Amino acid sequence: MSKNLDQFLAALARAQAPQFDEKEERIAVSDTVSVAASVYENIRNTLEYDEEHLLRRNAIRRILKRRLAEEDREALAGDLLRELIWARYLPNKKIPESLIGTLAQVFAKYHPLFENLESDSQSGGQHYQWLLDVLSTEIEYLVSPPLADEALASFAYQELKSRLEWHGGLVKDEDRDLQLYAAVHRTVLKSNNATLRFRLLTLYYPEWLKAGPNDSVVAEIANHLDTVIDSVEKQISHPAADSMFRLVRGYAVVFHLLRDIAEDDPSAFAQAVVQKDTASLERAIGKAAKVRYERFYARQRRGVFRAVTFLFLSKFVLALLIEMPYERLILQTTNWLPLTVNVIFHPLLLGLIGLTVNIPQKKNTARITELALGVLRVGDDFNVNFRVRRPWAKGALAQVFRLLYTAFFLLTIGVISYILHGFDFNYVSIAFFLFFLSLVTYFGLKVRNRRRELVIIDTESGFFATLIDILFLPIIRAGRWMALKAPRINIFLFFFDFIVEAPFKAAIRLIEGWLAFLKEKREEI
Repeated sequence: MSKNLDQFLAALARAQAPQFDEKEERIAVSDTVSVAASVYENIRNTLEYDEEHLLRRNAIRRILKRRLAEEDREALAGDLLRELIWARYLPNKKIPESLIGTLAQVFAKYHPLFENLESDSQSGGQHYQWLLDVLSTEIEYLVSPPLADEALASFAYQELKSRLEWHGGLVKDEDRDLQLYAAVHRTVLKSNNATLRFRLLTLYYPEWLKAGPNDSVVAEIANHLDTVIDSVEKQISHPAADSMFRLVRGYAVVFHLLRDIAEDDPSAFAQAVVQKDTASLERAIGKAAKVRYERFYARQRRGVFRAVTFLFLSKFVLALLIEMPYERLILQTTNWLPLTVNVIFHPLLLGLIGLTVNIPQKKNTARITELALGVLRVGDDFNVNFRVRRPWAKGALAQVFRLLYTAFFLLTIGVISYILHGFDFNYVSIAFFLFFLSLVTYFGLKVRNRRRELVIIDTESGFFATLIDILFLPIIRAGRWMALKAPRINIFLFFFDFIVEAPFKAAIRLIEGWLAFLKEKREEI
């Protein structure tokens, strides 16, 4: 058994052990108010189209943004934990009271960093958001230590590093380890930028995790925060980041399945590796892969439902606020067909795109098994090559292709507009239809591309897929451009976060106090 695998299995064993002392006092909240808080959180999260594993960190960030200015750090820490337990992001009667003091010390550690910000400047506002990302991630790591995830990332990093061959000069020698580390976190753990900011900060300053508010590292970071942020963001936005992501993504599922079978039966897994029992390992990998496929389809259905619900609500509100007033006030008429089509067509299209994903399970599992046996060193080994793709066409030929690309874009837009006009769509309705068509096809493609988390074999495109690429790829790329450039304002989330959440949580706190008071009086009888 390799040293990397031995360390990985030992880390998994530590992760399965209790993380907190069983004898400590635990935080308990009312189950009655917890039901109300969890229902609220579920409704809100339906409107926030984000990965499920990020929802708790997002909730921590929201609570901090609402209450970070409070002076009493102990009270803030206690209320933060209770809100997370209310919403069932953390289990009731499982979180130790001592964690309140630990979080209070973390708030004290970050206080000098927030104090040094220039609140009236643009950079100060950006740095405030950056620190919120880092702080919320550190808190999540404290309340629910991701020991197994970190063990998996370390194992994947070490195994890929030993096989990685760098080609070209895009990534300098001093940046290679960091770029591989970031790519592993993005693909294997599906970390977002907020998580990466925290992890890279702790790589630059390993002593940060155990630092107290008066330690020298706190003052050093506070005094050089601009430089620290620039260094971290430089690695996150590195020119090779996307290429590294695509490279490592092709191996992520291999490590996920190895973790699955290792956690399922650690001793049998270790014995099979030591004895090089490839038959047993192949059966275990095939079984774990099947479970992953079924889980993917279930998650895909949930994600598509959330996305369709959010899109339907958005289209309905826009129809009420813009399209209907335009027809009534400007055109002096109401045409229900365009209004109805614009409300229901795009959610249905998104649902169709997202729910027709297929995985070639047999061939894909065979390739995963081949790579997994190579990682375990009981099968054929492999190399990982990093190369940046060069542009296929340059000079005059590239100009010709751009002209064709633009021509097909205009042709597709023109044909769709002509058809809609034939059904009495006005110019505003046509503009809304095309705008959401581009966004929906882009986000639908992103939803379909989630299969790349599992599918590592190349799949050939048929005639119809190629035809769709020719006609709709320009529209999809237009949707991508709008998604990246448009301001990310979600009016529904704005309503929940800034109007509903604060008084709702205050009411929950009041009700829980009243129930606790009644319990005390009942016990006195």
